[in-house]
Amino acid sequence: MKIKRPRFSDIVTPLCKFLTYKANCSPRLYIEWALFIVISLVFCGVALHNQYFWRVNHALYDSALEQFHRPPPDDIVILEISDEDISRVGQWPWPREIHTRAIDRLTEADARAVMLDILFSEPDHRSLKTDQRLADAIRRNGRVVLPLIHEYTSDGSREQLPIPPLAQAAAALGHVHSEIDLDGIVRSTYLLEGLGNARWPHAALALLEITNLQKDIRFPGEQAPSKFPRHANAWQRQNWFHIPFFGPPGYFKSYSYARWAAGEIPLDAVRGRVVFIGATATGLSDAYPTPASGFSRPMPAVEINAQTFEALRLGFNLKPLPSFFSWALFSLMLLLLFAAYLRLRPGPTVIISLLMLIAGYFSTAILLRYTQWIVQPTVFLLIVILAYPLWSWRRLAMALCFLEQENTLLRQQPESMSSENPWPSRDSLAEPVSRSIEALRKTREHLETARRERESFLNFLSHDMRSPQSSIIALIEMRRQGRSRFSDSECFEKIEQYATKTSRLADEFVMLAKAMQLAPSALNELELTTVIEETLNEIWPLAVKRNITFCRDYYHEAFVLGHAALLTRAVFNLIHNAVKFAPEGSEVTVSVIDDHDFWRIAVRDLGAGISQEAQQRLLGSPENLVATTETGLVLGLALVRTVIDRHGGSLKIDSAPGKGTTFSFRLPKIG
Repeated sequence: MKIKRPRFSDIVTPLCKFLTYKANCSPRLYIEWALFIVISLVFCGVALHNQYFWRVNHALYDSALEQFHRPPPDDIVILEISDEDISRVGQWPWPREIHTRAIDRLTEADARAVMLDILFSEPDHRSLKTDQRLADAIRRNGRVVLPLIHEYTSDGSREQLPIPPLAQAAAALGHVHSEIDLDGIVRSTYLLEGLGNARWPHAALALLEITNLQKDIRFPGEQAPSKFPRHANAWQRQNWFHIPFFGPPGYFKSYSYARWAAGEIPLDAVRGRVVFIGATATGLSDAYPTPASGFSRPMPAVEINAQTFEALRLGFNLKPLPSFFSWALFSLMLLLLFAAYLRLRPGPTVIISLLMLIAGYFSTAILLRYTQWIVQPTVFLLIVILAYPLWSWRRLAMALCFLEQENTLLRQQPESMSSENPWPSRDSLAEPVSRSIEALRKTREHLETARRERESFLNFLSHDMRSPQSSIIALIEMRRQGRSRFSDSECFEKIEQYATKTSRLADEFVMLAKAMQLAPSALNELELTTVIEETLNEIWPLAVKRNITFCRDYYHEAFVLGHAALLTRAVFNLIHNAVKFAPEGSEVTVSVIDDHDFWRIAVRDLGAGISQEAQQRLLGSPENLVATTETGLVLGLALVRTVIDRHGGSLKIDSAPGKGTTFSFRLPKIG
């Protein structure tokens, strides 16, 4: 079987229908909404690519690093050259013999590895033998890492290595550079650097290889930054590594280097541990602000190297999330937010905006903890903060514009509120303000309809209901004055006719008012053929009087939901009118037809027929009457139409002059 591959439109179209389902917003509002989305997403992408808000992103990142704080490891020790050591030993640089004794004691204590963060770039001019003795001590230890640095000269960049005897004796060489961001804070380093070729590992990485804690060491970080020039005289850097600082300066256990070299600290203090040796004295050490220290207490380089070593050993690999994926993540969240703007009311929209702000603010810490990706949410937070007031401003501006148009219309035409609306009418709205405005418009239409109906009913009560009563009073007055040309029996017959007409009109009026207030909860299951049979039996005396026969064209039970009294009265009016206007001796046909999901009830007579103009008048409301003699007929049909409408059906007239008339309506089936 061939599987149909989904097209792009198959995915996008349902999403668009969901966002604008039965929408009734102003076209201008939709255009502004779409432009709002496009501008926001473009601005988000440009800001992420160009790092417009790097300072705030760095602040959020520094705050998120606090979750990595943990107790210091027991197997890392720093032998620091402090201000106290300088005062004790004397001016720097110290004699090579001090370093030789310190290395020999580390060998005797069986330290796991040593990072000697002291640059021996020049030989000891006092005695070359001291350099050789230090080299021999380093060689005997076999696990000492020495530093190298990148030096700028008038001839260009060059690698500043230890003197050859020490470089050859060391177990490994490694650079000790840190990356200083634009705000002056150290947050990262490059694991590989070198002149022309990034071949020198970071000292912490070289130390990790010596300790053999991780046989297969994978270089984390970004592999090959493209911003560095590629030529032999350029300093190359690769594998950008973000340091998750585990604590502030003084985090690791430390001892005095001078006291260690003098033998005042027991060997067990460093036995089996990784040892970092470096300067922390004021004016001697290269200290930098870090996310864990700030500018108030810079962290010495030896501690930064120890932090880097611990992060590499634990397998941390913090990397910035690529701009495209950051943009895709924030775009999805913004689309959800903008969909809420369009479909929800201001209250829920405020809550969703606050939730988006909270999610964006904590996204750095959450993603950093569970995925080790560094996200930059500042532009997203800025858009969310600005989006709600800007969108509310545009939405309220359009709402006020509509209300001003309505007020102007009411002032210009207070006597006849037109139902014209500048926005097209629909059953359901997507945008909350539009939905409220549409509800106002419909309320106004209902009030206008109620006003017309009230005027119609007042006209009916004041004219049509009074007319038969006035005729009765006139007959009695004429009879009392002896001016009547009717006999007593004729006069009583006339009075009876007028009274019967008044009663029938009042009954129709009451039933019509009741039908207009009919609620769906008042409908019950009933069977149409039973209603028709009861109606035919009620009208049978009139049919016999006019020699009219009934033809029953129904053979099945027809169940619908309806109001028994109102539906019976509607069927009665149709059959009664057919009998009343059919020629004497003719036939009236009553049919119940199966019309798919509906039952169609039709009443057909063989009368003179009705013109198109008369059909429109009969299907209208009582105020459209031309002659008062038609009031009863039109009021009866108005009752029929109202009852059928409340039952979910529709009334139809099929007629032509001289060809009879068929009144029909259909109701939804049940069962």
